Amino acid sequence: MSIAHADQMRMLADAFVAWQTPYGRPDPTTCPFVTKHPCITTHYHSPTFMAIGLYAAYDALAVIEYKAAADRYVAFYLAAMRDPPTGGQRWDYQAFPFEYGMALSAYGAFRRHNADEMCFDGTAAALYEWLTRWRWGRGSYFRNSYGSAKDGVEDTANSDDNCHMGRGLVAYYAIEPRADVLADAEGLALYYLTEVEPGTYKGCWSSKLGTWVVAPTIVTGIEHFGKTPSCEMGWGFSSVGVIDFLTTLAAQTRRAELQRGIAEKCAASMRWHFDACQFDDGACGMSGRDDKWVGQTAGAILSYLRTRDAGLLSDADVRAYRVNAARARDWLLANLTPEVLVTGGYQRVTGFSEPRPPENQAWMLGWTLELLPRLDDL
Repeated sequence: MSIAHADQMRMLADAFVAWQTPYGRPDPTTCPFVTKHPCITTHYHSPTFMAIGLYAAYDALAVIEYKAAADRYVAFYLAAMRDPPTGGQRWDYQAFPFEYGMALSAYGAFRRHNADEMCFDGTAAALYEWLTRWRWGRGSYFRNSYGSAKDGVEDTANSDDNCHMGRGLVAYYAIEPRADVLADAEGLALYYLTEVEPGTYKGCWSSKLGTWVVAPTIVTGIEHFGKTPSCEMGWGFSSVGVIDFLTTLAAQTRRAELQRGIAEKCAASMRWHFDACQFDDGACGMSGRDDKWVGQTAGAILSYLRTRDAGLLSDADVRAYRVNAARARDWLLANLTPEVLVTGGYQRVTGFSEPRPPENQAWMLGWTLELLPRLDDL
């Protein structure tokens, strides 16, 4: 690893440590990427990704403070969760199924770094049980648990929300190899392998785009974007997150047809993130060449590494997209300066994507820190 990578890892990891309260939450008084609100769902977007990034930095640099901070982020997150409310979802405490998935995914990283610590296993089991309460008999498999009254949509079925449920399931299956956990992961995977029919919940894959739509529903005004309907656009959050989920599942399932579908869709979406979103200088946008994002650039590289390492790419794709990933790496390293600790790594070009909510910028910096130790793997 070059010293430049180590210095930039320390820059991000030290910030993640400094941005933390003693009890493990991103501190609203020190972290610039926290929504000013007593308790809102976006507060739970970033902690697990910051934790996973810190674990990667600890593995690379052996700085014990990084592991300790990662452990605190995970412990805070687990402590903040509770069972689903009766009578419908509430917004004043955290019981959203995407959060259960993020919690389980982070717990998988926690257990890999604390192999003998099993005192949270009961909490992890409860999170899985709570997640299963959101199953429904529609193609999205799990509900998001919230809809859009203005658009007349019962459940938004956001592909990004559901992929974190998937990430959590495969992480939990690695800890507890239960048949029911794997069956839920496989059932959810079909949502990502089925062609979208706008206005339905059948699937979220778009052959036209070559990636997953934000959602098959007609909801507008999603995070980062204005009036474009969810069923008409893809974005990097879903591409990176779904690839993370499905590449892990591909190694766990024995269903050959599922593995083939995963390989096809993940390879295509990795290509989309470069073909549709990469600028000439190597930077990547969020939904096309909209604006330059350090975190989306890191995410595209992660997707290349994950699909390649899972054996899902053709030899031609490995060679061709190594070039794209290398260009992205060079831009990333040139632009990963202390300024990102203020801007979140957002560089406006068209303004089509917006830097909101702020927690998503910390989330993408978590991706970036997770990636940095692996850059030499290209």
